[in-house]
Amino acid sequence: MSFALLIRRGVVVNTDPQRRCYHGAHFSSRTDWSEWERWLGGYPTRESAEHAASLFEREDQQFKVVEEAA
Repeated sequence: MSFALLIRRGVVVNTDPQRRCYHGAHFSSRTDWSEWERWLGGYPTRESAEHAASLFEREDQQFKVVEEAA
């Protein structure tokens, strides 16, 4: 049994009707998330996969640990 990391990435969308942006910051925005996709695999334990996910974690991407089919 091995484990894999799934990733989905977020894209910030400016939702302000007037499209205002001050020094790279939108007046109003939302994050649109992509679909989950397999990113890395072959981790022998869930703990090692979760540790890897914590190392790669950023605010614009999310990780999920799943069990790989044998």
